[in-house]
Amino acid sequence: MLTRCAYLVGTMLTLAALLPAPEAQAQLAQPATMNVGRAYVGVSPGVIIPNDLHGTFSGGLVGSGDISFKAGPTVTGFIGYHFNDVLAGEGELGFATFDEDKFSGTFNGVPVSASIDGRIDSFVAFGNLIVTPLGRSGFAPYIGGGVGVASLDQKINSINGVAVNTSSSESHFAANLMLGFDIAVARRWSVGGRYRFLWVNASSTDTSGGVTTKQDDFTAHVLTATATFHF
Repeated sequence: MLTRCAYLVGTMLTLAALLPAPEAQAQLAQPATMNVGRAYVGVSPGVIIPNDLHGTFSGGLVGSGDISFKAGPTVTGFIGYHFNDVLAGEGELGFATFDEDKFSGTFNGVPVSASIDGRIDSFVAFGNLIVTPLGRSGFAPYIGGGVGVASLDQKINSINGVAVNTSSSESHFAANLMLGFDIAVARRWSVGGRYRFLWVNASSTDTSGGVTTKQDDFTAHVLTATATFHF
């Protein structure tokens, strides 16, 4: 009996030495992003796809039309902090550049189309709240949004081949909504993707030469990849 007990005790001690402690097992079972602090920084390169910008004309010239744009590159840097496993706050700075394409519309009932050689550079700054419904896990989908400011620097070189060489710079209130996901790839790193709907309060009304022009707000879709370092 004593020999058998000694054998069982020796076996149990051997297994205990080979198996990790319960705390260690719990740590191994946790996703990578759970093993680090709450602060993080990241970069998000991708593409911006602007929607057509609509305008109407009244007075000496009556009609409406749309300015279309080409897709362009964008990049954003962000820094955030997880208040808990579900809610995070995030600040970001971004830059995008895209070309103007053409104007299509009607003036006094006559269809008009004109090519535009121009470019818009946009700088944005946002404060966002991010919600991760499933918590901070190895795969973490999230939804978020926030408000901020957008600066639009526009330069038009020519319209239908006729040189105009005009430029303008304006800053407007802006907001964005986003959907995204993060996938843990290392203890401190995750990668993912984001879709963002961008709205800029750029609507305006101007009168010149007896013609009043009303412009709608600017909107765009933004698709980016993300790489995030967790402290």
